[in-house]
Amino acid sequence: MEPNAEQSAILQAIYERHPYIAVNALAGTGKSTTVRFAVEGPLQGRNTQYLVFNKKNADEAKARLPGNVRVNTAHSLAWNGPHPDGGSIRSVYGGRRVDRLYGELKNSHDPRFTSYLRSMQDVGLSRAQAIFLVQGVLSSFCQSAHERAERCHIAPDLAAQIRMRLERRGAEAFLKPTLEAAVDVSNHLFADMRDPQGRTPVTHDAYLKIWSMGHPVIPADHILFDEAQDASMPMMQGVLKQQHAQLVFIGDTHQSIYGWRGAVDAMQALKEMYTETRVLPLQSSYRFGQAIADAGNVFLTALYEREQTPPEFRAFLKGVGPYDSRMIPGGDHFPDTRKATAYLFRSNAPLVQSALQGLQRGDKVYMAGDQAKEIAAFIEACAKLYFGQFTPHPDLRFFDHFNELEKFTETREGQGLRFLTQLVKKNHGNVSQEVQLLNRIPLQQGVPDYTLSTMHRSKGLEFAHVALDVGAQKPFEVDEETGEKPSFENIPSEVFRVLYVAVTRAHESLHDQGLFRAFVHQVDHLPQAVHAAVSRLDQYRLQAKPRAIWETRQYPPVPDPAMVAVPIGPDWTPDWVHGGRLQGFPPVTQEATRRMESSPAAPGG
Repeated sequence: MEPNAEQSAILQAIYERHPYIAVNALAGTGKSTTVRFAVEGPLQGRNTQYLVFNKKNADEAKARLPGNVRVNTAHSLAWNGPHPDGGSIRSVYGGRRVDRLYGELKNSHDPRFTSYLRSMQDVGLSRAQAIFLVQGVLSSFCQSAHERAERCHIAPDLAAQIRMRLERRGAEAFLKPTLEAAVDVSNHLFADMRDPQGRTPVTHDAYLKIWSMGHPVIPADHILFDEAQDASMPMMQGVLKQQHAQLVFIGDTHQSIYGWRGAVDAMQALKEMYTETRVLPLQSSYRFGQAIADAGNVFLTALYEREQTPPEFRAFLKGVGPYDSRMIPGGDHFPDTRKATAYLFRSNAPLVQSALQGLQRGDKVYMAGDQAKEIAAFIEACAKLYFGQFTPHPDLRFFDHFNELEKFTETREGQGLRFLTQLVKKNHGNVSQEVQLLNRIPLQQGVPDYTLSTMHRSKGLEFAHVALDVGAQKPFEVDEETGEKPSFENIPSEVFRVLYVAVTRAHESLHDQGLFRAFVHQVDHLPQAVHAAVSRLDQYRLQAKPRAIWETRQYPPVPDPAMVAVPIGPDWTPDWVHGGRLQGFPPVTQEATRRMESSPAAPGG
């Protein structure tokens, strides 16, 4: 296998030792293959660090990459790195590292913390709830770029829950002092965490944060940072301090959908910090044909128009997969070959409803990831609250009574819990059947009849035929009371990012359930570019000829790195294809040769 034109441009930039490279890899465009080309090509034998996000990915990468490439998660790198105040993180925290803080704080004898707990009891927070509040502040802070915890590290839904508690007790005047006290004691605890002589235990995110606050040195000449669009600030800060190394950030800036939990798009941050960063896209997707590619391009276009994305980060999908990809406007009213194999939902409510209905019919249902287990745990915890029992569940531990939870679900912050809460109420707290059905899902054997997932949790997955739940249209709905249409400029970018992720999970067919029609007809001030992108999808409907002309259309490579990517268009003509593949690596320029000869050999290279 040889690199395509886009991959070759990336390999050329690495070979020329360009110090900062951002690889904007769209959905299904061979990111892992590009990494392998790099470590077996221009980085062969060189001192290289490859950063991934979890241990599973690290184990897989270690098995397929050569020995000169060290593979780590950011946490394992930090654990073996230097402490800002001397020594190593491992040596300082070897006896203080914990997975969770709650149990440790519950038994803490720190005078300032115990004083805080007493003051919280005075305003109506239990000891457990006061601990959970501080734990939440520390967790959010350790995902941030801030030097100190601040009020912004208290999640809006958590602040709303506490406000409701205080209002019920007539103590709403104490809301601000309560939240400020939690922030103050969090800063006190974190300072003790950082202190090598301190006694407060340290979580994984805390020691990563502490590592990033110093001057960490990653002993490598080349650092490949995978999934960089979802980096936490401490991860990104730690890597950006490695000015001695060539930095190659790899990810899909358009799949940055975890901002709510502290993730940042390190791709664009790299460009903002170092304007000389070379941004190179991977656009040719082998996951699907052009129909699915253009469905993704609709939401890419919307993102670019909505955010005024810098030109160098604008790229469009080219579907080169071996699939007769099609768009299907409805649900299951088509031959079995086009029946959906995965259903993606905007929220948990329809996901659970569909799962329970399917299981009761005897369908072999699969739910991606641990979603079934997590939802079952919530329902069980909610039932405990219904019967007046305390539950430590993260979403419920600030409620003393079920009616408090009900009132919270009527607010903007709590509406996502409404369906599951009403399910418990409807069953008068007797939800054992629902819990048993959900707990059966991971135990089912054989090929499932279909898979269910929220759109967020579908990231990284792919299926033959995907159906989007009609709830995906909710951000585009007309207001029932006023009749007003949503305005394009008021729709959050997060909506387009999640829909981009959802539609690009499909290989062969996408049941859009009227999503694109709703987008065009129910949203005001839609840019003309978005209109054009949606209208292009008509040529991919199921009734189209099996081998339409668009399936054989050839596309040019990404332009020269100094230029920007150009949207797909029917009038493009190829100027680079030789038998369907680029022949060999790109030529090495005289300037690149001079730089390679003048640069010192990498240690261990």
